[in-house]
Amino acid sequence: MAGLLSLPNELLQEIVVETARRADGKTLRLVCKQVNFALEPRILSTIGLSSIYLPSQLENLATAEPKNFTPKGEAKVESFLGPAIGSLTGVRKVFWLMDCDPTWAILQVFDALASLPFLTDLHLRCWSFLDKSLQIRRLPHLEKLTVTRESWRDNDRGAIVPIARLINWNQPTLTTLIISEDGYYNDQKAPNLNDFFLETSKSSAFLNITHLRLKGLFVKLDATVLPHLRSLISLTTQFIFTPQDQVPGNHDAGFSSGNVWLVLRLEKIHLQEIVTDDVQLALIEYIASFYGLRHLRLNHVSSYYHTLPLESDRLAIKFYEQALQNHIHSLDSLEIDTTYEGYWSFASHCSDIIKKCTGLTFLELSINSDDMAEEKDNKDDSSASGVNVIVRVPTPTSVQSYRSKLPVQWSLLDICGTLPTLKTLKLFSASPEHSRWSKHGTVAADHLTRTNARISRNVTSYKPITSSHAFRIFIVRDEFELSHDGLGMNLGYRRVGRITKH
Repeated sequence: MAGLLSLPNELLQEIVVETARRADGKTLRLVCKQVNFALEPRILSTIGLSSIYLPSQLENLATAEPKNFTPKGEAKVESFLGPAIGSLTGVRKVFWLMDCDPTWAILQVFDALASLPFLTDLHLRCWSFLDKSLQIRRLPHLEKLTVTRESWRDNDRGAIVPIARLINWNQPTLTTLIISEDGYYNDQKAPNLNDFFLETSKSSAFLNITHLRLKGLFVKLDATVLPHLRSLISLTTQFIFTPQDQVPGNHDAGFSSGNVWLVLRLEKIHLQEIVTDDVQLALIEYIASFYGLRHLRLNHVSSYYHTLPLESDRLAIKFYEQALQNHIHSLDSLEIDTTYEGYWSFASHCSDIIKKCTGLTFLELSINSDDMAEEKDNKDDSSASGVNVIVRVPTPTSVQSYRSKLPVQWSLLDICGTLPTLKTLKLFSASPEHSRWSKHGTVAADHLTRTNARISRNVTSYKPITSSHAFRIFIVRDEFELSHDGLGMNLGYRRVGRITKH
C-alpha cells in the first residue's frame, strides 16, 4: 500500500481509470484520504445541471453544510446558484438541460461556468427556444461545444443567435463543434448551419474547428462557413439536407449532403475521419482525391431514400476499385453499414483491396445470403471392407480451389488472419433486395435472423485456426473469441457472450 501511495497523483489517476473498467472506481476513494485526494479531480470532473433538482441542493453545494431539504423561493435559489457552480473548480465537463430556465438563471450559470478554470467541454440540451437577446458570457477555456435542440415548433432562426454568439466568443480555443437538431422538421423548415456562424461572420477572426458533427440541418459550405473549417480533420453528418430542398415544389428533396463533398475536394481539405449516412458519387470522388484517411464509417448505404439498387452497386464498385486504394496504408477503421444486400457486402470483388488494408484494427462488413452456402459433407464412406483408399497430397492450387467453394466468411477470415493489427471484426446480414419496398417488416426480419444464424455457424466451423486469428468477432450482438485446448493450441471460435448495451 505504501508503494501505491508513493506514486505521483497523475499516475494514480490513470490507474483508477483502468481499474474502473472492472469495478466501481468511486469506491476506491474510501480506501484512505491520500487515495481520495488523488482521485477526486478525475472522478468529480463532470456535473449535470437541470431545473428539476431541488433548490436546497444548491445551498449545500455552495456552503458544504448539510441541511434538511425544505422548499426554497426563487430569490433564495438565485443567491446560491452562482456560488454553488463556481465552487466546483475541478469540473471539466458540464451537461446542461435547459428546460424553460428563466433568463437570470441562464446568465448566472454562464457567469459561474466562465469562472471554472478547467471547463473544456459543454453540452447544452435545449427543450425550448432561447431568447435571442441573451448576452451569454465567453467561456475562456472551452474546446468542445455540443448543442442539441429538441422542438417540434417551426424553426425560429432568431432563437439560434445566443448559441451563435457563444460559438463566436469562444474562438480560437473552440475546436470541436457538435450541432444536433433532434426536433421534427420537414425539408422546408430545418435550421441552417449558416445561422450558427452568423455572429462569427461579422468577425475578422476565424474559428479553428477540427471536429464537426452535424445532424438535422441544412448544410452548404459557402463563404460564411468554409473559412472556419480550414483545419477540419473529422466530419460526421446525419440526416442533413441540401439547400436545394428549400425550393417550393421540389419533389426530389430529401436527405442529402449537397455540395459538402464537392467543396471539400475542390478546397483540398483532407479529412482523417468521415462518418456519414449519405453515400453519393461526390463522396466517392472526394475519398479518391486524397490520401491519409484513418477512420471511415458509411451508415445505411444502399438505403432506399438515397440510391436505387443499380446505382448503389455502381457506387460500391467505384469505392472498392478506386477510392479505397488511396488509404490502404493509413486506414485504421473501416465500417460499412449496409441496409440491403448488394456489392457493398463482402465478396470476391472486394477481397483483394481489403487484404491490402494492413493497418486495420477494426473492420465491419455485411455478408450476402447467396454467398453463404452451407458446407456440404462430401466424404465417402471408405471404412467398408474391400474399398481401396487413394490418398492425394493437396497442392496449393487444389487448396485454393477447395476454399473458393466454401462460405464467403471463410475467405474473409483467411484475409483477416493476414492483417497484423486487427482486433475486432464485426459481421452482419443485410435485408434482401426484394424487401426494399415491402410494407411488412416480417420478410426482412425473418431473413436477417436466418442469415445471422448461418454466419454464426460458419464462423464456429471455420478452419484452420492460426496464431494470427487473435481478433474477436461480433455477429450482431453475439461475441466470439478463440478457444484453446489444455496445451494452449487454438481450436476454433466459440460464442462467449452477448452484448447487452448499445
